[in-house]
Amino acid sequence: MEQQTVVIVGAGFGGLSCARKLGGKPINVVLIDRNNYHLFTPLLYQVASSLLNPNDIARPVRSIVSGFKNVRFRRGAVSEVEVANHRVRLTDQTYIDYDYLVLATGSTTNFFGNQSIEEVALGLKDLPEALELRNHILSCLETAATVAPGKRAAWLTFVIAGGGPTGVEYAGALAELLSLVLPEEYPELATERPRIVLVEGVDRVLPPFPPQLGQRARRDLERKGIEVHTGVLVSEADESTIQLGDGSVIGARTIVWAAGVKASGPSLDAEASTTRSGRLEVDEFLRMRGHEEIFAIGDLASFQQDGKEVPMLATPAMQEGRAVAENILRAAAGQPLKPFRYRSRGTMATIGKSSAVVSVGKLRLSGILGWAAWLAVHLYYLIGFRNRVVVLISWAWNYVRSDRPVRLIARARERVRRPEPGPTAEK
Repeated sequence: MEQQTVVIVGAGFGGLSCARKLGGKPINVVLIDRNNYHLFTPLLYQVASSLLNPNDIARPVRSIVSGFKNVRFRRGAVSEVEVANHRVRLTDQTYIDYDYLVLATGSTTNFFGNQSIEEVALGLKDLPEALELRNHILSCLETAATVAPGKRAAWLTFVIAGGGPTGVEYAGALAELLSLVLPEEYPELATERPRIVLVEGVDRVLPPFPPQLGQRARRDLERKGIEVHTGVLVSEADESTIQLGDGSVIGARTIVWAAGVKASGPSLDAEASTTRSGRLEVDEFLRMRGHEEIFAIGDLASFQQDGKEVPMLATPAMQEGRAVAENILRAAAGQPLKPFRYRSRGTMATIGKSSAVVSVGKLRLSGILGWAAWLAVHLYYLIGFRNRVVVLISWAWNYVRSDRPVRLIARARERVRRPEPGPTAEK
């Protein structure tokens, strides 16, 4: 009997967990992603703040699945799922047939329809955005060192929209970067004081955390000199000014958008039920409603548990990926499926060196104990022994020497392809 084929779209936390669980099993697996690497997104802000290199938090997908003979990787982007034909169409117009399909395409930055902000804001969702943000911050410092003193303030003002874990972690890392490099390396800016403004729409930072941890995080941020504005939104922005919902205006050349994400997936040629957040509705087995051969996991899937939508985090995505793999094997063997149940592993966020907040069940940690727990968990989940060693060494170096060594303003050169020669006119 010919083995069945599982197509997994997306090599993030959920898709990769599913592929690895299916590795070595009597089933063919095709893993598709537009990038040839798996990215450890929780440490993305450390690339943007000049602490880590991109290759420290990413690993080629082919090297991860190379030990599984039944798993093949295909670099590409899926443009449409042809549900009736049981196949996916890639942007290069090739097709891949499937018996089971797992959609794990994740999410993208959500600007909530605000065009003015989208045109100027810098995101922190993927590796190109992190590198762009790093280059932008370093370029702002170089520009501030050359312009007249009266024009420096805007170049040294950095607004971060979003007081969730991403915004808080980046704000703390940016404050440490500026405090390290400005006094030592920019004598022209010795009398200037950079300004970091963190803006959050609700009444406290870190809304998913218990209130006392959010208050602790705010105190730690303010100790680093970060201005924290809660209960207010960023309403408009252009190249040099940022307007808040309360009418105040901040002169700044930088706005970092960490205020929300939205589900991102390929189009389907069949009706699909989605929630207000744009996520695909799934049943208790993580199957797309009405299509038992299609599963959705991670940020794309809206799985309801105890009356709430499971959060868009790495931990539920990995649990969902493994659960779907197990159910696909059960379905292929003619066995009944097992309902999925998410088991929370808690939440954590770091505010910089020796400072973090951790919430696991009834356990609450902050300060250096929370920071130690944060370090251990992130090292554990980071893929690849080499990556773990390099990241640990970088963290130790920064802790002892207070140094951010990755401060090159470098961009990949894009080759301009020459047009194909056309037909020559007859003389």
